[in-house]
Amino acid sequence: MVKVVVLMVSVVLAGARAQYCTDELLLDGSEPVERAAIDTTGVWWAITVPFAGQQRLIVGGMRTASYDQILPPVISPDGRHWTAWAKRSGAWYLLVDTMMVPIVCTAPGVLAFAPVAPILVLSCYDAGAELIAIGSAQYSAIRRVGPLAISPDGTQVAWVEQVERIHRLVVNGKELATAEEIRLAGFWHDGQPLYAARSGGQWRIRRGTEDLGGPYFALGSLLVNRFGTCAVAHVIQEPWHSVLLISDDYSQPLASQLYENIWSLVLHPYLPQYGALAMRQNTYYVLHTGTEYGIGRFPLEAISFTADGSELYGIGCDVDCFLVLNGQRFPLGQDLSTKLVIARRPSSQTFAYSTPTNLFVRRVDKATFTYSRMCDAVLPAFYNRQRNRYEALGIVQGRLYLLTCP
Repeated sequence: MVKVVVLMVSVVLAGARAQYCTDELLLDGSEPVERAAIDTTGVWWAITVPFAGQQRLIVGGMRTASYDQILPPVISPDGRHWTAWAKRSGAWYLLVDTMMVPIVCTAPGVLAFAPVAPILVLSCYDAGAELIAIGSAQYSAIRRVGPLAISPDGTQVAWVEQVERIHRLVVNGKELATAEEIRLAGFWHDGQPLYAARSGGQWRIRRGTEDLGGPYFALGSLLVNRFGTCAVAHVIQEPWHSVLLISDDYSQPLASQLYENIWSLVLHPYLPQYGALAMRQNTYYVLHTGTEYGIGRFPLEAISFTADGSELYGIGCDVDCFLVLNGQRFPLGQDLSTKLVIARRPSSQTFAYSTPTNLFVRRVDKATFTYSRMCDAVLPAFYNRQRNRYEALGIVQGRLYLLTCP
């Protein structure tokens, strides 16, 4: 059960085959679809227009009543719960699974679930203050900047407030630290917030009140995984960039080699590993924790881990396009783009992507394709690890379909 607090206040390519892919009708078009998506957990949702000036939310087939306005839902990390803001006759309501809870606030704020616990954190605004609720506790924040951070077990919430020219880090309503600037990443597994603080033009990385690294001239990304067991930071000491890996497995943070630039820093979902893209002396690299793979003189835009963390992949293009998979390069031809959002099934010979009209599945070892039915519009491809298949939402004459390919 979720704990809730009531605040009183296309183009088809040559060589492609239309076999194996299937589609399932989700919505028959009787209510126009205004917005739709598939969450990373595999749960699909849509906001429809049942009447003029009205909206309805449908999550995995479950329909809400109609409201004047509904904001996109938030799905819990395990995919078992969802929540959304809805407005009717000027009043805001909190929708949680099958419940509708009145909220006495003038404007909605944040909705988020704890990373590994079925606990909902919410905020809304009233009389210039932001009210934040977690579990049975309720706090007030003034001039919050940046995101809310929630501990893995859902017992703590942290945020940063701006007081004149100073940032103050607040945990469960109590001030923990102040600095000229604070960038909050999340929580460590022991309940200590992980953040970076800048004072006097220098950045330091801290866990609670403990210094983990610094001083640095500048800071890029700062990430912590959902379990609070590993973090990475992109740190800059002009003119060099490096990655700092933080884990209880090591007695001190581990620094990467030095590069002229680093971007697209990503964390392994479970292990103390990271991926990143880097450049040094006009040569581009994929970084996989302590290993670098040269990819030539044309950069990738982004890389990703598969859902199980077993593979690090991305699309690049020079004369031809290619897939980089755990440092190995697979040629793909000229019909792709580095801006393409791709989905990848681990330990397979395939990857998937969406065009404006189709869901495509392409093999990396040969020029063969599988593709879905043609649609008026197709949303980004997604690998559903629970069902071991590629999926995307497609719209055909107002009807919403779930497109699937093996």
